[in-house]
Amino acid sequence: MPRRFALVPFFVALLAIAMAPTDSLVAQDAGVAVRTLGIATLAPSGSAIVDGMQAWNRELRTRTGGTLQFRIYAGGVQGDDPEVVRKIRSGRLDGGTLTSTGLSAIYRPALVFQLPATYLHYAQLDAARAALQPEIDAGIIAAGFRMLGWADVGQARLFSQRRIARPSDLSGAHLWQRDDDVILPAFVSRVGASPVELAVPEVLGALQTSRVDTFLAPPAVAIALQWSSHATYMNEIPMSIVIGGMVVSESVFQSLTPEQQTALSETGVQFHQLGRRNSRRMETQSLHALAERGIQTTTTTDAERDEWRAIGRQVRDAVASQIASPDLVARAVAFGEQ
Repeated sequence: MPRRFALVPFFVALLAIAMAPTDSLVAQDAGVAVRTLGIATLAPSGSAIVDGMQAWNRELRTRTGGTLQFRIYAGGVQGDDPEVVRKIRSGRLDGGTLTSTGLSAIYRPALVFQLPATYLHYAQLDAARAALQPEIDAGIIAAGFRMLGWADVGQARLFSQRRIARPSDLSGAHLWQRDDDVILPAFVSRVGASPVELAVPEVLGALQTSRVDTFLAPPAVAIALQWSSHATYMNEIPMSIVIGGMVVSESVFQSLTPEQQTALSETGVQFHQLGRRNSRRMETQSLHALAERGIQTTTTTDAERDEWRAIGRQVRDAVASQIASPDLVARAVAFGEQ
C-alpha cells in the first residue's frame, strides 16, 4: 500500500532513468518541439506530493498545447537537497522540490520562514510569507533560481524511543541532524544531544540499527518515510513549521517562451496553494494515524512548555545573524508575535 505525506520536500524507489539527460527536446507528431524539464523530489512515488506533481504536469501540458512538461525523478534518486541544488547549478537537473535545507543552500534568508519559536500557527506564517515573499523570491532569482511556489512540509515534532517531556530529557539522545542544517546544531548544543549527521535517504537505516533514536519531523513525513515505526513517543509541542517549495534554474526559465513561462508560473502558484491546503488537512489525519499505530503522545506541563519556548528563543537568537539581516529577521519575527 503506498504511503503518503503532504510535501517534502521531506522520498525511495530506484528509477532506471535516474541519470538520463534532463533538459531534452522531443519532437511531437506535428513537428512542434516539446520541452521536458527534469524535476527531482525526495517524495516517493505514490505520495501526495508526486501525485500532485503529476496533476500539475497534466495541467501544464494542457496550458502549453503539449510543448512543456515535467520528467519527475521521485524517491530521492537524484540525491538529497544539497545534491539536487548542485545538479541544478551544473545543468544536470532543471529543478526540484526542496525543503528549507535546499532553499537555504540557494538563498539563506529563506530560512526566516522557519525560525524556531516564531510561528506557532499557520496564519502567522501565511502573513509573514505574504509580506516578505517578494523580497525572498527576488533574492532567489538573483542566486540563479526561480521559485515556482512555496510549500508547507508540516509542523516538526520530536519523535523518540523514550519519553521526552523537557529539553534536558534529550541529553545523550542520538538525534538525527541533516547535512548542511543551519538551525538544528544550535538546538543540539543547548540540549546536550549527540548529533548524527545524515542525508534524508540514510535516516531509515540508521533508525533500524538504533544509530539514531530521536528525530524531528512533521507527522506526515514520519509516516511516509517509515520513520515513525521506529519511534515510541512523540512530543505534543511543534518545534517549528517546516517549509519548502519548488525551484527551477533561472537560466532554464528564461530559455522558455513567454507563453511557457506564464503557464509554468501560474500553474505553479495554483498547485502550491492547493498543496498547502492539503498538507494542513493531512497533518491532522497523520496525528490520528500515529495514535492508531500506538505512538504515545508526550504531554507537557506549562513549565515544560516554557522551557521549550526558552530554548527556541535562544536558538533563534543564536542563528539569526547567520540567516538574514537584523532588519529582515525582526520583520519576520514580528508576524509571530501577532
